[in-house]
Amino acid sequence: MDQDLGWWVRIALDDWQTRPGPRHRRITEALAEAIERGLADPGARLPAERPLADALRVGRGTVVRGYESLAEAGLVERRQGAGTFVRPRPGWTHPPTPVAAPVRRRLVADADVLDLSLSVPAGTGHLPPVDGSFALSGSDDHGLHPNGLPELRTALAEHLTAYVGLPTTPDQVIVTAGGRHALSLVFAALVSPGRAVLTGCPGPPGLAAAVTAAGGRPIGVGVDPLGLDVAAVDRAAARLHAPVILAATAAHDPTGAPLGRLRRDNLLAVRRARNAVLVEDLAQTGLGLGPGREQTRDGTRPVPPAAADDDAVIAIGSLSRMFWAGLRVGWLRAPGSLRGYLAQASAVGAPAASVPAQVLATRLLRAADTHWQVGLRRALTERRDLLLELLARQLPAWRVESPQAGLSVWADLPVGDSTTFVHLAARYGVLVVPGAAACVDGRHRRGVRLSFAESPATLETAVDRLTAAWEEHTRRLAASR
Repeated sequence: MDQDLGWWVRIALDDWQTRPGPRHRRITEALAEAIERGLADPGARLPAERPLADALRVGRGTVVRGYESLAEAGLVERRQGAGTFVRPRPGWTHPPTPVAAPVRRRLVADADVLDLSLSVPAGTGHLPPVDGSFALSGSDDHGLHPNGLPELRTALAEHLTAYVGLPTTPDQVIVTAGGRHALSLVFAALVSPGRAVLTGCPGPPGLAAAVTAAGGRPIGVGVDPLGLDVAAVDRAAARLHAPVILAATAAHDPTGAPLGRLRRDNLLAVRRARNAVLVEDLAQTGLGLGPGREQTRDGTRPVPPAAADDDAVIAIGSLSRMFWAGLRVGWLRAPGSLRGYLAQASAVGAPAASVPAQVLATRLLRAADTHWQVGLRRALTERRDLLLELLARQLPAWRVESPQAGLSVWADLPVGDSTTFVHLAARYGVLVVPGAAACVDGRHRRGVRLSFAESPATLETAVDRLTAAWEEHTRRLAASR
């Protein structure tokens, strides 16, 4: 199938011909299962009808009927002249949209799928105890705050100052509907058509698509156990005009490598020398695992962010990695010259998170004291160590680096492309991210990203299933030679 159709579409339609029923229904059910399993991000664009029909060797009308069935089931949205897009999944305050019975037919194991593709905490049991109620009484305004609730901006500023080492005032903070929303606002403001965006590769799934959607040109640079290869960033930036540099300094996603002080300082020097714009991703700040190289004994003081020493740096983050992705609360901290434009863009475009979510986020930030944060890091360290132990024992052919921070493990598989295995693993009931989704230049297609932010029992079961899937995959490879 054409590689340009998108990795998740290729996975979804890998076995469509083996399904029963008319061809349009086979396509519908294959794509619906992928969407329901979360392989496709909300807003992801499906291939145009003609290219997909040509790739599948069916008539265009067959694809049209399949897309229309998905739209009727509420899984996609058809926009005249723009294309077909995956609809956002229901928010935390809304029930799921009913889906037609034929579309609900799932794989046998799908009722018990273990999702290691989402590098966010599973569940809310780890959250500090707070009052989750929300009372409307006493509110004397309309509840619409373009920059976010004042109390949340204050709580975020205090948290960044006290725990992240980034002195911040409330007026510097703009609340967003998650980290991706913050990044999209920055890209919309800074990325003109053809402008280069330098970022670590492998990187977060969907990042290359976000850059391309903004008109930019993603360029991957290397990442090693010490974090982003700043020398490679400098070499690339020297050949470009005022590039944007996106760096996850607290913990690179997916390798979990934090940027040390020396590289951080060198990155700032590159920004200034190359007239670049530095966007610092702090989504995984505070998630150091075990004793860090440059942390205090309790782990609460990592290397200060680059934004702490350079007012021109734009910092973004979210509360999904530390608290819960269902909050859909993110933030950005921008220079004064850019802040007004970003605030205006936020008000005109997608709004910030709902007021109840912002109120709950404020309470969580207030309750997340040093004791709670140390406990969270200790639990995550134990789960990381468990996953590494299980992989070393049951899948010794996989090459795995121990992450020093974050919520993910990156594994290199002894295959040219992990996509086929990822599809097979889904049939065995485990979802992981293929390297094709985490790479902008094709160098890391053999890798997979696995989250360890799950319960120990879930991790053990997931590795058992991955082992069974890998044994089946290697048998198939041997038989095809």
